[in-house]
Amino acid sequence: NSGKQLKKAVGCAPRGKRALWMLNVQVGTQSISPLMWAIETGSLDAAKGIIVDLLTMRADRDRYYYGMDILFERHPNIV
Repeated sequence: NSGKQLKKAVGCAPRGKRALWMLNVQVGTQSISPLMWAIETGSLDAAKGIIVDLLTMRADRDRYYYGMDILFERHPNIV
């Protein structure tokens, strides 16, 4: 339940994969969302950190990255 630990965990993720790392983890044959897991277990600090990170604009030389589209693609009823 720590935003600081979350930043450390996804800090090494490439920009193009960062949102996927926070929204989809494959465990065997199951696909688990760390965001939904954080919300369901009451880890609201971690959930807030994921949402803030997803909605932060990032860029490199080739393109911009913004996680809103993938957030609603993975969780269409999150609102």
